[in-house]
Amino acid sequence: MDLTDGAFEKRTDKCAELETVYQVYARQSAEEVHKVLGSVGADYIVLEDSICYERRHSRGCRLRDLLDLANGHIMDGPGENEPDLMPASHPRFCEAIKTDTPPYSTLFTRVFRNKTFHVYKLKKLKKKNKAESAP
Repeated sequence: MDLTDGAFEKRTDKCAELETVYQVYARQSAEEVHKVLGSVGADYIVLEDSICYERRHSRGCRLRDLLDLANGHIMDGPGENEPDLMPASHPRFCEAIKTDTPPYSTLFTRVFRNKTFHVYKLKKLKKKNKAESAP
């Protein structure tokens, strides 16, 4: 769908979906990122190092800073933070997934990488059978 077409609600839904997908550059758990990407029907994610490790813009203007602020987290690097911001309980997803350790390796498989991009496939989660989960 073209974002310039359709009702205002459709455009705002796409903006909300985009903000959800950009959580791959935020400090989020592997489980949360897998859940939100699955909810929008994603099978793969493409991570760009220039976004994950951005240094061109000043603190507070980088995408990762905007995500930190939106999520109520303290921003990276030296500088003042608003008093109501808290340290994140998870590392930055786009950095941590590259360790290829659980839980990242449990939920994602790297299928491609070069000096700029890293592509991961979301693993399908096995659904629990009612008989298996019964005591």
